[in-house]
Amino acid sequence: MKKSSISKKTNIMKKSRNIELEHLRLKILDAVRFSKRFWMTYREHTFGIASILDLIYKKSFIEVLFFTNKDVMNRGVPLLKINTPLLDEFDFSEIIFEPDFDEDGLVSPKKIIERMRKLIINEFQKHTMVLEKEVELLDKRFENYIINNNPYYREVRFSFSHFDIELKVNFEKYPLLPSFSFSRTLLKIISEREFNKEDILKNWNELNPPHIYQLIEKVCDIVANRLKLDKLSNNFQHLVLKNVSMENGIQNISFNIHRGKSIGILYDEEQLSDVDHKYDLFYLFWAISGNYTDFSGKIEIFGKEVQFLNKKDLAKIVILPEAHESKIINMKVKKAIKYKINIKEIQKSRKNKLQLLLKTAGFVPKIDEIVGEIFVAPSKRIIRRKANIKKVLEVTGLSLKKNKRCSELNQLDFLLFSIARALVKSPSIIMFLIPFEILDRLGYDKFNNYMQKIKEEFHVILIFHAPEGIVSNCDQILTIGKEESRIGTFNKLIEELPRSGEIITIELNNPDEKLIKKLYKFDEIAKIQEERKNEKYKIYLKDDPNKMIIRLTELFGQYLFSFKRYKASLEDYKEFFEKSYKYN
Repeated sequence: MKKSSISKKTNIMKKSRNIELEHLRLKILDAVRFSKRFWMTYREHTFGIASILDLIYKKSFIEVLFFTNKDVMNRGVPLLKINTPLLDEFDFSEIIFEPDFDEDGLVSPKKIIERMRKLIINEFQKHTMVLEKEVELLDKRFENYIINNNPYYREVRFSFSHFDIELKVNFEKYPLLPSFSFSRTLLKIISEREFNKEDILKNWNELNPPHIYQLIEKVCDIVANRLKLDKLSNNFQHLVLKNVSMENGIQNISFNIHRGKSIGILYDEEQLSDVDHKYDLFYLFWAISGNYTDFSGKIEIFGKEVQFLNKKDLAKIVILPEAHESKIINMKVKKAIKYKINIKEIQKSRKNKLQLLLKTAGFVPKIDEIVGEIFVAPSKRIIRRKANIKKVLEVTGLSLKKNKRCSELNQLDFLLFSIARALVKSPSIIMFLIPFEILDRLGYDKFNNYMQKIKEEFHVILIFHAPEGIVSNCDQILTIGKEESRIGTFNKLIEELPRSGEIITIELNNPDEKLIKKLYKFDEIAKIQEERKNEKYKIYLKDDPNKMIIRLTELFGQYLFSFKRYKASLEDYKEFFEKSYKYN
């Protein structure tokens, strides 16, 4: 009788659990029926929901299993169970411990889905803000590049006088401990295991972690200490100008830029219409290259003032165009590009210097490295040199023109040829002017692409004066005025405008002049530029653009032929600061 009674109770409980589970299944089905992102799953003898999460820098998944009340009482499982690799990055505890219920007493899948969406969005935004700050701080100090389209997985590069060091750092889970991967050169000096034993990592505190750039600085210090180099200065990766002024020339220029970055120069044409930009800029370039000393302020190149650089370091600062021998003009590009440049010596010098430093510091090379160097055939060394030339031709867009004679090149190609010859010499800084007439708007994208590849492949600082379509693509933009200069990224310069550069242009059809006068009295307008009298106006806003469009429509009515709302360009930025437009 007892066994029969127990069996009946078990069957009743099982039946009750199945009814509850079926009810739960229908609720989940209803919750995901019209969802494109969630679907129903069945695991651990219950139903749940799952989704793929696109977190921009990576994809992940999340699964939520719902358990019946019977399961909770009889099996000791929670009402909700969340399976995801993101448990370290997102805190789901509030949902797990305080789930939402429906009137039937069961967990509500609909409400859980909605809460999870909000939580993931909020947490992701917070997490991304933290990561973006780390990227910004890192980018200010070191040359670095995105790996696998993941902005929080970076290759970081820092340069010493005669050698370069690379490492990879993945900090997508920051403030958790990031992961590192060292290059072969760096592994000769310190292993990843050794670095992980450093106090900065061993005592990692997730609540108050060091910044990523501080970890890179620690690596730099270790390299310098172990190779017995001089103590590194704060700006050992940077070209720094502080309040540099030329007599009767450029005034009060300041900027700070590291390798692998570019500065585009713009002139305030309104203020400096009588200035010969070419000569002014060459004096600036000569000062940076150590060939002109009649300036005030401070120029610091990779941690040393320009006056104290040696000849070898100064030789790496190139101003284009350089003087070419007449023979070069009749040579083919592939030959002229390396004419009288000892590529073998340049490559050998860098390698020998690093080996000497390692040997002096007591680092004994491994047997396979020694044997490898001994048995490297001369033909392989030649192949390496040819590969370098090939890369130079590719990044400057001259690969298909390598068999042309230099005399057959147009102005733009000859400029690229000059850049290519400079790159063969392993420079640190290249400075030049781009004649405005040699590029049309269709050529901007192509030229911008060349400059980007040059920075990434050859790790140089590029400084040049160019049309706005080129300059706007630079990492920093230097706008030179009569008494002061501004430096910043394109976005930061545009943000200096009212409403972060929101502009409306309007075209009118013979409006009453009284209406134009009223327009100039609008408080919501920062400045107005008259492009065609009584016909076309550019309006710099300081209030909500949507409200302004309504006001313009109400003001001009049938006289408003068309309007266009857009974000300011560099030309708009210059115009805003050049003139104050008032109705006369």
